Amino acid sequence: MHKELAIFAESAERIDFIADGNTEFIVGSAIKHPHDLVTGYYSVHTGIEALEKGESQIARIGEKLRSVGRIRQ
Repeated sequence: MHKELAIFAESAERIDFIADGNTEFIVGSAIKHPHDLVTGYYSVHTGIEALEKGESQIARIGEKLRSVGRIRQ
């Protein structure tokens, strides 16, 4: 099976798909987010402060789960 990912530029134009053989399509779309986004290792946030807070919380949860044996070291 051959898989491909295509990302299209923002546009109001339509996108036409033409299948060549046995083909499956998965198409996703969303409205543009009104803010610049900051990406981290685990997540995406609307600012660096929110990113740092979110990743700090993920680290705290990870430590708690490791301390009770739910996650291996």
